[in-house]
Amino acid sequence: MALLPPCSETLKRSLQRATSSARARGRGHPDPQDLLAALIEDDDASPVMRACGIDLTRLQRDIEAAGATEPTTGLGHLLQSAFNEAQLSEKTVVTGADMLVELLAEPVGRFLQAQGATRYDALVYLSHGIAKGGTTDGGSNEGDAPFLEVVLLNDPYTPAEFVVSVLENVFRMSRERATSIVFSTHAGRRGSCGIFPRTEALALRDKIQSLAVARQHPLRCVLLPAQHRPTSN
Repeated sequence: MALLPPCSETLKRSLQRATSSARARGRGHPDPQDLLAALIEDDDASPVMRACGIDLTRLQRDIEAAGATEPTTGLGHLLQSAFNEAQLSEKTVVTGADMLVELLAEPVGRFLQAQGATRYDALVYLSHGIAKGGTTDGGSNEGDAPFLEVVLLNDPYTPAEFVVSVLENVFRMSRERATSIVFSTHAGRRGSCGIFPRTEALALRDKIQSLAVARQHPLRCVLLPAQHRPTSN
């Protein structure tokens, strides 16, 4: 039997609830639908669902109304996938929130999508604390400054390769400089892409966000008032 990856205590309890539910229905192993129902009471997953605009009472009702699913091989592959993602984020255990992200990419995610939630919504909340429909922009404070600094925010989900590609194509940076900014953003939680005239900085921010949304990555940037004119970018 394959060993399951390390799980948080709250996720362990959710897995126990999912297992009990499956056994009550005559199945030996819980399936993704059982786990999704169990995550409604998970202290890590339920806040993410609410931030994505999910009505938890409706979700519970929809899952119960759908009835049992076809037999599955269990949740081992989803747990391993979540753990692999957690390791990339320098986390040592899998939480209910991590499992929710995985479930959003599975067929069972239809219960969440029916209420308008997406994997992107969950990742933005987990990375930046921004609920769906929220206007908080991670610390932007551009005011009326004529020149703005474009600053990337670190997150544990956007692949480094994508960030490098954005910097190369949006800012016309060399790969060496783009890679350096990715490393500095990871180390310092923020990374400067340069100082630009206000109108150009706003356009650059919007282009970055559009590319991130199109690829469903939670990459975000903020604009900060610059104390001096740009010299070279």
